[in-house]
Amino acid sequence: AISAIISAILEAKNLIIICGAGVSVSAGIPDFCFSKGLFTTGALSKDLLDASVWKTTVKAASLCKTLAQMHQKCSEVSPTSFHLALKMLDEKGGLCWVYTQNIDLLELKAGLSFGMPQTQSSKETPRCIPLHGTLETLAYIKCCYQSPLHLHAATLATGCLSLCPACEQIKQQHQMAHKHSGTSGTLIPTIVLYGQTHPAGDHLAQCITHDANRDDGKVKADVLLVAGTSLKIPGIIAAVHKFAQVVHAQESKGGYRSIYLDEKPLSSKWNGVFDAWISGDLQIFA
Repeated sequence: AISAIISAILEAKNLIIICGAGVSVSAGIPDFCFSKGLFTTGALSKDLLDASVWKTTVKAASLCKTLAQMHQKCSEVSPTSFHLALKMLDEKGGLCWVYTQNIDLLELKAGLSFGMPQTQSSKETPRCIPLHGTLETLAYIKCCYQSPLHLHAATLATGCLSLCPACEQIKQQHQMAHKHSGTSGTLIPTIVLYGQTHPAGDHLAQCITHDANRDDGKVKADVLLVAGTSLKIPGIIAAVHKFAQVVHAQESKGGYRSIYLDEKPLSSKWNGVFDAWISGDLQIFA
């Protein structure tokens, strides 16, 4: 059965991959919920990743320090065997898209084109799409200013957020003109926290729906691989169901159409969604 599953992945013409924190653990980046995860061990409190965290000075400071450490760790580690396998599949020509829940940028390090889709045209869509943002930038949403996170890492490490330079410039101009200057916004990491509305959520959902419903024959998904995720987030669950329906609609091709790869099994509610579950080390499988 394993050889048949591997053949299905390698022979796919338009493979869709949805991956979570489990694919990066062997690089030294801890996940959140498994036995040695940040939440499980108490190294990180879940409420620090809630969207309301920026409203509380003490919690915001703790998250700033944590993200500075995570950014440093992510900058030091190398892609895993799984990430390199993604690049191999891309070069082979069978990889359609990778949707990652991770913020570590290891897919980019592995050589995949990376970023949010600007349009629904497949020619312009990056190979890997981050669903929850990344630790690459900081931004002040109200004025759309963005800045590379590494320029502010030292400030984050002290538990503080940097003021928005664009707002500061406007403030200085107003002061020079003796106008009311107002206050400057702060730059926060471009990651999506629990309970937070994704800044590009509507566009991202439209792209996923468009990709799942394509009917031009050239880019219609034929195999779905879900790896290293516990599938607890509603948006991810919806995406998996959509793509599973698409690949299962191509029954004439036979074989395994939807595959789940993770150490822990899924509940019975996923029966009929996945054709196979492979339990074990993702890196060994890759």
